[in-house]
Amino acid sequence: MDTETGARQRSRADFPSYRIRLARPDEIDVVLDLIDHAADWLREKKTTTQWAEPWPSPAGRMKRVNESLVKGETWLLFDRGRAIGTVSIKTTGHKELWTAAEREIGAVYLHRLVVHRDYAGMGLGAELIDWAGREGASRQGNAALIRIDVWTDNHALHDYYRHLGFRDVAIRRTKDRTPSGALFEKPLTTALPARPQRILEKGADF
Repeated sequence: MDTETGARQRSRADFPSYRIRLARPDEIDVVLDLIDHAADWLREKKTTTQWAEPWPSPAGRMKRVNESLVKGETWLLFDRGRAIGTVSIKTTGHKELWTAAEREIGAVYLHRLVVHRDYAGMGLGAELIDWAGREGASRQGNAALIRIDVWTDNHALHDYYRHLGFRDVAIRRTKDRTPSGALFEKPLTTALPARPQRILEKGADF
C-alpha cells in the first residue's frame, strides 16, 4: 500500500468514518470484484504472481470464498454505499501452514484482506487489521496473536506487514502447493487506540 494520490483525493474537511458488517452469501461478486481490482493493480505495479490467476482455479476460488461467506467469516467495509474493502476472519489456522504447537496458542487468522486502491495511503489497511483482530478476539477470548499467511513472492507486502509490527514466522508449503506460504504474526491488542476510530460496526441494514 502506497502513499500516493489516494489519500489526497479522499481527504475531507470532517473526520471520515466507514461502516463494516458481515458480508452476505449473495455478495460473493462484491468480494470477488474487490479481489480482482487488487489483482489488476498488482499485475500492473508490482513484481509478484499474487492473484495473477484465481487459485487454484476460478471454481476453486469461488468455492473457498463462498464457504467463508456462508460461515459468517467475511466482512465488507463501506464508504457510504460503496464496498471499499474486505477481510475474512478465522479462529483456527491451516494445519499444514501452522504447526500443532503454534495452533495451541489462541490466535486470530486473517485472510483475503483488501482495501480498494482509491483509498490507498489513508492507513485503512492497518486499521482494518486492528479491527479484525479485536473482532476475532471477541469470538476467541484466549487469542493472543494476529496471524496472516501472505503470498510467498509478494515481498513488498511482506515489508508492509513488518512495518505494522508483524514478525516473520516461516515460509511453508502445503500438499496443494498454496502460493500463500509466508507466515506472519504479531501480538493482538484488544484495547482501542487513543485516536478516533474510522471503522464503525453497524447492523446489517445497509
